[in-house]
Amino acid sequence: MAASRLTPLFLLKPPPLDPTATLCLPGPEIWELWKPSPSGWQRVPGTESSTSPSAFKAAALFAFPVSSTFAVPIRAATGDPDLLPDIIEIQLEKQSLKPDAPVGCLTDWRIVDREENQTLVCAAVLNPGLPEELPKEAPARFELSPYLYDLPDDSLVIWKELGRLVFAVTRRDHPVYFHALSASHLTPGVVQEIEQLLMPVYTQGFVTALDAVVIWGDPGSTAAPDPATDAAFQVTFGGRVLRLPKPPPRPGTRVSALEPVSVAQGKIRAARAARIQKIVTACVLAYLLVPGFFAFRYFMEQRKVNVLKSRVAVLESNYGNVQGTIDQANLADAAINFKQYPVELLYQCLTSLYDTATPGVRITGFEVEKNQGEKKLSQITIKGEANNANTQAAIVYATKVKGNPELQNFKWEYKAQAPKDGKVPFDIVGITKDDTPETK
Repeated sequence: MAASRLTPLFLLKPPPLDPTATLCLPGPEIWELWKPSPSGWQRVPGTESSTSPSAFKAAALFAFPVSSTFAVPIRAATGDPDLLPDIIEIQLEKQSLKPDAPVGCLTDWRIVDREENQTLVCAAVLNPGLPEELPKEAPARFELSPYLYDLPDDSLVIWKELGRLVFAVTRRDHPVYFHALSASHLTPGVVQEIEQLLMPVYTQGFVTALDAVVIWGDPGSTAAPDPATDAAFQVTFGGRVLRLPKPPPRPGTRVSALEPVSVAQGKIRAARAARIQKIVTACVLAYLLVPGFFAFRYFMEQRKVNVLKSRVAVLESNYGNVQGTIDQANLADAAINFKQYPVELLYQCLTSLYDTATPGVRITGFEVEKNQGEKKLSQITIKGEANNANTQAAIVYATKVKGNPELQNFKWEYKAQAPKDGKVPFDIVGITKDDTPETK
């Protein structure tokens, strides 16, 4: 049972208490809240008190009453503190006091006396059958009420908690056994009940002799002390009887391992909720980062586009009139380049016809059109006709025009028409190569 594993905590230091922290402590009749002050813990008259600790909002330190615990003195035949947890667990299991708690810790133990080969321990087990009554907010630290007081050495100390008498037996200044009684007033019968409860403590040598019987406050209401009761205490335990005011609590430097099941479960739920919250937060951040990443990328790309636009604007301002200059150069070329003159173009077309004899073919028309259409195309149209018996001559002539080195700026196309009056009309059309869509 890992949840109730006994861990030696006597070397641990308690967490520092805030000056505004409170101590929830079982009082003589009801639960009380104590607050720290420069002179120690004090309960000022009029401080909050209740029949149940659940009425309090919060308390940094919570003290379990003696009635909610089982005290078990154990003598371990070892001086090695590392072996004590296992020995105590075995002894509690033998006495059927080992709690079966899934989480938390219901067991605490403290070293009372130590010798070379044996150690006396007082183990305390919270009663798992009692309902857990705690302040609304879980306390940070839990203790047993006997360990919150300065108990006198080698004494039987009796006081009242929540309407019931309780007692603790000390060996030196450490409690070795404590128990809650059913009575609420001191009587000789109470003395006999305490004697019977302490019989095993005496027979096993946990306590050999008591120096005093100390009665804190007035457990027997406001009535005067009963001499018969005091005499019974003195005869039974052999020590003097002292009636003293109950001292204020004074938490020690040792922190107990006690942690109720409900508190442990609450911590588990809180840890699980914290993990879920972290996961949800991470998912939300991822959800926000993804569009944020794309927005950043869009911003950077848009910035690049704007830079390119600004560069284009600069280029346009510096070189925006280039096309107009090219158009003007083309116009000038048509005026000063003799190869573009219509007469020269006609000469080149006729040269292809008369360089070699091409009988049966004659030219009937020659047209030159400059800067036609949106693309400003130049077009030459040669109209002619061939005899029906010699139509192959027209094709040969068209091939010569296409092969003329001076007419390579044009793309030529031969178009034959239907025969008419023994003749076959044809057109040879040339369009400027550099301006045609096919050559772009």
